[in-house]
Amino acid sequence: ICFDLALQTKEMIEAGTVLQDRYRIEKQIGQGGMGAVYIATDERFGSTVAIKETLFMDDNYRKAIEREARLLNSLKHNALPRVTDHFLEENVQFLVMEYISGEDLSHALEDNGRPFPVEQVLTWADQLLDALDFLHNQVNPVIHRDIKPQNMMITTRGQIKIFFAPVIKALVIPANRNQ
Repeated sequence: ICFDLALQTKEMIEAGTVLQDRYRIEKQIGQGGMGAVYIATDERFGSTVAIKETLFMDDNYRKAIEREARLLNSLKHNALPRVTDHFLEENVQFLVMEYISGEDLSHALEDNGRPFPVEQVLTWADQLLDALDFLHNQVNPVIHRDIKPQNMMITTRGQIKIFFAPVIKALVIPANRNQ
């Protein structure tokens, strides 16, 4: 079966569905070529989370998504959403992360209708550059590979959060790279 066909025939998860006996789906908030994103309630803690559904084709892709989930869970930075869980259910991968209230930068640009104030853009640029510096300076540097307004969220407090689309790249660079 063609992957695109699988995506076209995959139905949205209904509100009220409980995944892993823990996450109650509230509603779908996004959809892309690789799956969908839902708002859910973590019934163990009573908190709101975002659940990213990722459809996959083969065992290699499944393993890559699992590695990505472990990597994202290990990254702790104010501009990155916290990843708290990962699981496989009915041949679909799920990544559970902090729910960020706000709008993506592309929608904010459309809604604003004019350029943002320079001071605000500089603040966001500082936050973005700090996050990229953090990612690039890991023991195994992490390369985002898809920085664009659709992958950045402006929180209700005016902070930038960077989202990852699968699959990010963690480089393994030899120890003598500077020689």
